[in-house]
Amino acid sequence: MARQSETGSSTAEVAVLLPAVAILLAVVAGAGAVGGEQVRIQQAASAAARELARGSDSGTATGTAHRIAGGQISVSCGQSGGYGHVVVRSGVHLPLLGEVELRAEASARTEQQS
Repeated sequence: MARQSETGSSTAEVAVLLPAVAILLAVVAGAGAVGGEQVRIQQAASAAARELARGSDSGTATGTAHRIAGGQISVSCGQSGGYGHVVVRSGVHLPLLGEVELRAEASARTEQQS
C-alpha cells in the first residue's frame, strides 16, 4: 500500500482559512472603532450638557463638544424644564458594513443663580 503525498496540504489549508481570518480581524477592528467613537461622543455630550448647566450659551456648549469629539459630529443643544439637553451624532465608516450612525445624549440640571 503506497502512501499518497501530503505535499501542499498546509498551503491549501491556509488558503481556505485566510479569508475567514481577514474577515474576523476586520470585524474586530470595526467593533473597536465603533466603541471608541461611541465613548468619545458620549463624553462630548456630557461635557456640553455641563456647559449648559453652568449657564453657558449653546455656542459654547457646541464648541466644547467639537473640541472633544472632533469636527465631524453634529450637535444639537437645548434647555427646558431646568435641564440642559445635548444630542451628539456621528458616523463611522466600516469597510464591510458601510456607514454606521452613532448617537449620544446627555442632560444636566441647570445651576441655581443666587
